Amino acid sequence: MIRGLACGFPWPGVQDSWNPRAFSCGGRKSTNAHSVPAGEMYCGSYHAALRRAADALAAQDSTATVLVLSARHGLVALDEVIAPYDLRMGDEGSVTGEKLRRQASDLGVLHSDVTVLGPRKYVEAARGVWPRLTDVLAGAQGIGEQLAKLADIYTPGRRSPLPRSGSCPAGGASTVITVEEMERRAHARQNREESRASLRRARYATYSRLVITHTDRAYGTLTFPGDGTKNAARAGAASRFASLYHTRAHRRSDDACTMDVDGTPRHVAHFLSALPRLLEKTESRASEAARLYSRWERHSAAHCHLADVAHVQRRSLARDFRAAAFQVVVDVLLDRPDGIPEVLDGLPPWHQVYPLAAGIARYYWFDPAALADPDETARILAAADRRHISQWPTVLA
Repeated sequence: MIRGLACGFPWPGVQDSWNPRAFSCGGRKSTNAHSVPAGEMYCGSYHAALRRAADALAAQDSTATVLVLSARHGLVALDEVIAPYDLRMGDEGSVTGEKLRRQASDLGVLHSDVTVLGPRKYVEAARGVWPRLTDVLAGAQGIGEQLAKLADIYTPGRRSPLPRSGSCPAGGASTVITVEEMERRAHARQNREESRASLRRARYATYSRLVITHTDRAYGTLTFPGDGTKNAARAGAASRFASLYHTRAHRRSDDACTMDVDGTPRHVAHFLSALPRLLEKTESRASEAARLYSRWERHSAAHCHLADVAHVQRRSLARDFRAAAFQVVVDVLLDRPDGIPEVLDGLPPWHQVYPLAAGIARYYWFDPAALADPDETARILAAADRRHISQWPTVLA
């Protein structure tokens, strides 16, 4: 029986050391260049959570065992020595279903009761061997929910259950939680989350009330908070993204923080709704690249490049790197490249902005033309100022 099949794989954005070749895929494995036991190869926090949950499941059954599902090596025991690699499941050269079935047969687990812990591609690869496997993380949305499910396994009882109808808490009074009350709490929680998200997006861009001047013409105003340099960068990105929403964006000559947008009412409403979300996601990719720069600064590889650089100049280099990374992310979102040049050893990040930032933007690519929120778009249109609507005269020939 396999009660815990933990997947060993690179998870983006969690590496702590300067490993240039890992940046393009975002993997975090042991920095040891030599072969090590599989149980020591994967050192990322996500894999650590998988291992803790797998070990907790295996502890419940004396006949159970824990194996690692590796994109390169397939099914391996924790003490099996394997060579380092940089590959994800589904990439060219990753393990095939035929090899996995052969390994399962050799290990004597082809007909075992299997529980798999890992991301979707790894679960699907395992499902080709064990069609009736148990997918512990099924239904989890995003890394946060997956980590919460794993924590529920290796730390049972960490959450206090809702009191049942008729149960008496410590105070002695009976507490009854109805379905309506649960729905009310869920709705209130959703409203709080939406409010926090709206405030967070307002740091990047805000918009004015939509003005509809004609049945096919409207305009709105965008404002970019923050310092002048970031204002200019975000406004420039907005003007480039505008065409994706069939609108035109014009900077004001007298106000660098403001931009006018015009188009059809629905197109402008879509763009006003989408842009704060679009800038937030774009900035997050640029911030990932900036974090890579910060890790490099703390690594021994940076000493020879920064030994004679003053503190003020170091800060300037870091700011310039992030600003350039933001532009690279915008470029990649608008025109996703087929491939990214490899990061080279020995060169400082400011000479490799494109491969570092583009690698992150390509891996985390999203469709910049599909971020408008339908509900918010409807609210923008409903609240629009229609006092200036005019109808073009009808001419009968």
